[in-house]
Amino acid sequence: MSYDLRTRNGHNMYDMSSMLQKSIRRCNYELAGYAAMELFGRYWKYLWRRLIVISAEDCYGVITREIISLYYADIAANQDRKGYDRDPLFVAKAITLLCTAKKNRDACYFACNFMLPDRVLNEDEIEHIDITKCKLNDSVPEWVFDYHTYRGRANGKRDLDMVISEQEALTPKQISLFDNEDWSNYFEDRKRKGQVGPGEWNDFLKFKEQCEQKKKNC
Repeated sequence: MSYDLRTRNGHNMYDMSSMLQKSIRRCNYELAGYAAMELFGRYWKYLWRRLIVISAEDCYGVITREIISLYYADIAANQDRKGYDRDPLFVAKAITLLCTAKKNRDACYFACNFMLPDRVLNEDEIEHIDITKCKLNDSVPEWVFDYHTYRGRANGKRDLDMVISEQEALTPKQISLFDNEDWSNYFEDRKRKGQVGPGEWNDFLKFKEQCEQKKKNC
């Protein structure tokens, strides 16, 4: 099938992309490095796009500019090389920075809850302001296969599962603005669109109650 893209050792490309991002969230150098090398040869451009997304989605501060600088340095240093003939130094540097960066998912929460495509604000509601040696020891970890992978969905993984587990997995974790928020806007919008089943919705309501209790205890 057209989406069954494979890496050099036969892994699904999207699974390796998932492992890359989730390993970085957990500060797991070994698995992040392995996933990166799987993508490095054939999917080099995609790898850099994913690293840039990770820098914005999972990391605290302004590290994205560092990753973009490394991307351009990679282009300059490897301009006459292709595939695995490229020097992986710049990708390795980017992954090292991302693994050690303080983590939070404020940008992801903001995009999912405050930038809904069907949401329209009145003018008075808008605040106007200026504005190569890594290896896979055993098998791909199960946490790689979440709702955003084909295998994860086939195994019944849900969006809510990812929201909860990936928030808990952030390493090292930076205290965030939305740590105890419940993602209500996002899941209520998905429910209106018929994208949340009864079981997931009931679990979301329990999650929401837990978040409310955490805020009371703060």
